[in-house]
Amino acid sequence: MFAAQLNFSDEISNQIQANLQACGETFEEFLQQAVAHELQRRKANDLKSFFDGLQPLESFADVDPVAYVDDIRSNSRLIND
Repeated sequence: MFAAQLNFSDEISNQIQANLQACGETFEEFLQQAVAHELQRRKANDLKSFFDGLQPLESFADVDPVAYVDDIRSNSRLIND
């Protein structure tokens, strides 16, 4: 559990207050949802960067992926029967 003092600009503070009144939430609920949302967003970015950084195995370095898959499909008993 965290205990902290947060300082927001007047503009942000007013936006938060208006949002809380409109939704009937407490500041604690709002902050918990905001943190959960940000953690989920960062997790998605980490996953995206993981896939963006993938490199083929050395044995596939000079292989055209489309041709490779087409070759597998052309030899597939499930697809060609």
